[in-house]
Amino acid sequence: MSTVIVVDIGNTSTSAALAQNGRIRFARFQRSRRLTTPAAVRRFMGPLAHKGALDGAVLSSVVPSMNRAWVSELRRATGRRPLVVNHKLELGVKVDYPKPATIGADRLANACAAADRYGVPVIVADFGTAVTFDIVSPEGAYVGGVIAPGLPLMTDYLYERTALLPMIHLKGPHGIVGRSTAEAMQLGAKVGYRGMVREIVAFLQRGFHKRFKLCATGGFARWALEGCDMPFAIDPDLTLYGLSRIFDLNTRCD
Repeated sequence: MSTVIVVDIGNTSTSAALAQNGRIRFARFQRSRRLTTPAAVRRFMGPLAHKGALDGAVLSSVVPSMNRAWVSELRRATGRRPLVVNHKLELGVKVDYPKPATIGADRLANACAAADRYGVPVIVADFGTAVTFDIVSPEGAYVGGVIAPGLPLMTDYLYERTALLPMIHLKGPHGIVGRSTAEAMQLGAKVGYRGMVREIVAFLQRGFHKRFKLCATGGFARWALEGCDMPFAIDPDLTLYGLSRIFDLNTRCD
């Protein structure tokens, strides 16, 4: 059974874990801006690097400036160069896209994982700094998606561009109407986002004339979709699982 370090570097946060036979274990999370030097990467990754013998690593990144430190430290930890995800690898799905080099590596990992775990056709909604919707067609091809502002961008923008609205944390309960400014902003974010998600999914299904399987991942997925009447499977480990699957597919091809 192989043991692989899987790393997903996002604009806001970075996640890393061990993948063993398709299982994601010992997941860790940190703000990406705190992991820009080899020393910081080594400290963050240390608990994973000392869990036993490692067979390799796989890296997904949408922050190119961070890649050098991570590639160096993953090679130090595993004794081999990490697999860096891109569209040229075996992904378990075809890529039918005009400029495949522009697809975020995390979106490729999500498509790979969703097709394997849930079948096709499938829509993956990833609730991060942006919310992305990625589509794997009935033929098993990644064909593109939709990108919209994420919940943090919405709330941060309101705080930055208004004199009296506070910075809020997207968690906790709320009523039918906001009984404070912060609660009103939470309600607008949650209910408004559900409406946006519902409309995007409906638009995609009408366009393809298909009912899609739906899965969601990302740090805000559970909060944003709580109480939603759409049949989303919430899968916090989806991206990391996709990375582990891409590693397996490509090491088998070697």
